[in-house]
Amino acid sequence: MITNFVIFAFVVGLLTGAVVVGAVTWAKDLGLLMNWWKWFLSVLWYFLLLFLFFAAFTFIGEGEAAAGWKIVGISAVLLVILGVGLLRILKAK
Repeated sequence: MITNFVIFAFVVGLLTGAVVVGAVTWAKDLGLLMNWWKWFLSVLWYFLLLFLFFAAFTFIGEGEAAAGWKIVGISAVLLVILGVGLLRILKAK
């Protein structure tokens, strides 16, 4: 049975493919020296982004809108902090 969640997950999967291609191009354009552990940290950050937004919008869909929006707010701050730290690690030679 195809539900809205199945369609959403399909779209996220397609966009993840575009994110991977974009990340490789972005790393080459910036001249980043990427090795396996830097790619691993980048993928971990992206999966954390997906997990937190899936969890938040699951709460919203289940009728717990206040909890969902709190997760969005807290995770946005957390992901910006972690993203800046990750970018500093990626730019370190």
